[in-house]
Amino acid sequence: MNRKVAAGALWAHLAFVSTKLITLLNMAVLARLLGTDDFGLVAAGLAVLALLEAVSEGGVGAAVVWRREDPEKTAAVAMAISIIGGVLVGGVAFIAAPVVSTIFFDDRSTDIMRALSVCLLLAGPSSVFVGLLQRDLAFRKRIIPEVIKAVTKTVVSVALAFSGFGAWSLIYGHITGMVVGLVALWWLAGWSPRLSLDRKIVSDILPFGIQMTLVGIVSVVSKNADYMLIGHFLDVATLGIYVLAFTLTDQIILGICWAASQALFAAYGAIQADLPALRRSYEDSLTGIAALTLPAAAGLMIVAAPMVHVLYGEKWTNVIPVVQVLAVYAMVHSAAFNVGDLFKAMGRPWVLTWTNVLGLVLAPPVAFISTRWGVVGFAIGQIVIMIILSIVRLVIANRLVGIGPRIFARSLRWPLLSTIVMAGVTIGIDNLVHIKGDLPRLIILIAAGVTSYVISLALTAPSLLSAVAAIARPKRQQLMSP
Repeated sequence: MNRKVAAGALWAHLAFVSTKLITLLNMAVLARLLGTDDFGLVAAGLAVLALLEAVSEGGVGAAVVWRREDPEKTAAVAMAISIIGGVLVGGVAFIAAPVVSTIFFDDRSTDIMRALSVCLLLAGPSSVFVGLLQRDLAFRKRIIPEVIKAVTKTVVSVALAFSGFGAWSLIYGHITGMVVGLVALWWLAGWSPRLSLDRKIVSDILPFGIQMTLVGIVSVVSKNADYMLIGHFLDVATLGIYVLAFTLTDQIILGICWAASQALFAAYGAIQADLPALRRSYEDSLTGIAALTLPAAAGLMIVAAPMVHVLYGEKWTNVIPVVQVLAVYAMVHSAAFNVGDLFKAMGRPWVLTWTNVLGLVLAPPVAFISTRWGVVGFAIGQIVIMIILSIVRLVIANRLVGIGPRIFARSLRWPLLSTIVMAGVTIGIDNLVHIKGDLPRLIILIAAGVTSYVISLALTAPSLLSAVAAIARPKRQQLMSP
């Protein structure tokens, strides 16, 4: 099971890394062509779109993974529900755009939100096809549509930005990418879409879908509450700075957690009744995730200045401190991120719903206080909220599955120790050598960090490196095949 999870996570992360590298290139080019207002306005529209997508999809993608009986009929019902939801929610979004833009952002975002409402017709069907691939652990196939989507979005956005379309270059690129991505998913899923509202299947998946929708809504609101609160308490230009900073954090650190989650949800679901197996699998997966996220977060803090200058340019220097603080946030977040897959696999997604509600309750007062110190203060406030939520989720996981502090500490000890060693070596080289030039400094520090971390981990926990090597053995094709 661990090998299958690792293989699935590897392919999911390969897809994520491929698309995010393309996206990072896209952002690096656009940062030199566009201003903070452009990024802020688009972030406003996408934040609202993400919430509405969670509502319109109705949890159908997760339901396709969860319900093992009559997979094709289940997919047909899920497809019908997603289309109905997309039409209804898309219409509401178009009408309500002026009200939302006035409350959270400014009236310039109204037209952008209305244009993005067309994406609600595409998100639901896409989630059904993704659910079909995820159910079968066909993660290799996921790479193709994700890469095609990212490339399309990048080409269109950059071409239009050079032509002077401003913020709309990002909007048109996003819509075009979603259309192309849906077509690619349709082709790779190998399923001819049909529509059905079979009562039995609807009654089976609707309760689970509603739970997953609530989880999705609260989760999306939680993830995008920072955008909305910055837009409300600060301004759209500051939101643009925050978006660029969070993009680096998301692509380098949180993407690892997301990739692992794609495999872990299905894997945990297969052993949901075996609590000892769940505990073992969770401990192994947390160790592997921490071995990647902890050094990535620490490394990002150290190389934030040269990385921002190389990718975005000198005019974005005020992004650097925000990146450093958000790297700490991502480190805390990653330590408890995948415990949510346990809750979902055990049929208790309500745990995620209510803990996310707690985060939403805490967000406005924390933002009200923290924004007095600008966007950096706001980012520090996010760390405080994430620490509270992580503790609550781990306490609940301990009661449900028996994942206590001992398992948690045992999973983190060697990755954390090796990360400390890596940070010490990298900071020492940076202070002693005084490397000239942002690009040489970035390359040398990354090389020093990776080398020192691998050596330290090989000495303290060689089994971790052996586990990675095991995936590359001859059996990998059988394990990775969909």
